[in-house]
Amino acid sequence: MTRRAIIAVLVGSLVGVAAYATIVPFDFTGHWTGTAQQEGQPANPLMADFTSTGPKTFTGTVTVDEACTAIGKTKRHMKVALRVECSNGSIVKIHGRIDPATQTMQGTFAGFRQRRLRHRGTFALSRQAGSSSATISFFSGATPAGHPAALRAVRPNTLPMDVVPKDGQWYLSPDQMILTVTSIQLQGGSMDPVAVNCPLTYDRSQPGLTKLSDCSFAATAGTYSGLNLGISSTYQVLINDSVNGFYSTSSGIVTSSPAGGAQYLTVITNSFSGIASQFPAPIDVSSSAPPKLSVVVNGLQFFRVQVSSGAVSLGWPDVGDTDPRRPDMTVSVDALANVAFYSNQGINSAGAICTGGACAPPPLQGVIAAYVFYSSTNVPTWIQLVLNGTPSGCPIGASGAFNGRGYLGLDTTNTLGWALPTDNSFSSYGTEFNMAQVTMLSGSTTLNCKQISTDPAPAGGNFSSGAPVISSPDYTAGFVLVAN
Repeated sequence: MTRRAIIAVLVGSLVGVAAYATIVPFDFTGHWTGTAQQEGQPANPLMADFTSTGPKTFTGTVTVDEACTAIGKTKRHMKVALRVECSNGSIVKIHGRIDPATQTMQGTFAGFRQRRLRHRGTFALSRQAGSSSATISFFSGATPAGHPAALRAVRPNTLPMDVVPKDGQWYLSPDQMILTVTSIQLQGGSMDPVAVNCPLTYDRSQPGLTKLSDCSFAATAGTYSGLNLGISSTYQVLINDSVNGFYSTSSGIVTSSPAGGAQYLTVITNSFSGIASQFPAPIDVSSSAPPKLSVVVNGLQFFRVQVSSGAVSLGWPDVGDTDPRRPDMTVSVDALANVAFYSNQGINSAGAICTGGACAPPPLQGVIAAYVFYSSTNVPTWIQLVLNGTPSGCPIGASGAFNGRGYLGLDTTNTLGWALPTDNSFSSYGTEFNMAQVTMLSGSTTLNCKQISTDPAPAGGNFSSGAPVISSPDYTAGFVLVAN
């Protein structure tokens, strides 16, 4: 072999080595478990959930005592570097090495607080088999864009100054909110909660089904019947309601427009720390078929305040409830095509409503609103009734229905039909409903309810084959489509 040939072989070999040393893509997506051991201390359980964001980068959470956000990247020779930031201000720098054959990562860590080194240690993580990358997309619910009430709300100069709301217990519709999803768990299988840090910013001025955020997590393979979402109990709300006279400031809710305009208020909800929803039918999850889930933030008429002589308190103190609450969320296995929010004609508003206490005139009782969610133009997937007391003549054991539980369907006459059970088990039915669908804002319709004693079991498993015929309803309520 000539000298030139030997050099060519050596150069080719070095190029191959350099290419391997430069980058060997590795998919970090999945659920990892292991231990972390600080110098001189016993080992502690360690958990991580990662999602690859590129050939060299990944993000996720690392959990020992709390879930902390992590940003990582790969280097030459399968080396890994992570920066972990926790809510208490501490920062952990991690250096390790990946073994693709065993799907393990191990190395060292150093913890810092206020830039001072606090501790060092070692760690080891193993990726759990059967986990894959999954994404939940979050969307805004129905919003009142184009409705007369919404148009008045954005032209406050046409309204009297400093409207003072009447005394009573109110539901408000915030203009904006910032919420944080803290954990995701698929129900009914072997999956543990996955810690995440996914902020959502809701804006009522945006059209319904505006995407708020995508939240990635590691899903364990299996069959699942529902979804659990952990939501931070602390969130921010902005209210600028000149129609009804409510404005948020950094210290509370006031009834006069503050100098400089409304500001975000940080609130804490003490109840409903999570959202639990059942799927219409179980779903199978695998690495080749990650779930496609949509979550809708229903931001209308949920925020509780009480007015007494012009002073506004969070929650309803007169009934022993000081919790302002948090918006409900609705889960869909498939992407949603549209949403609709119907308001009782006696209210006819997607904005603030007075529902109890010293409200004048007295508040409406019964079904005061209804949400409808569609997976396509002619396929409703969920209907949720909003109640203020029990509708007279229409006992309701559970207020929501969907295809499979409640037989929700839209028939060829564009009439919605569904049935509600005597309790949340849906083992027996007590009422059935029909309501003509409305597609134009400000259009009106009538909800009809009839008591039943047998399972209606419509053909095909839902009322798309024909909504219930209710000639003599036990309860009726007029509704107006005020948001979609």
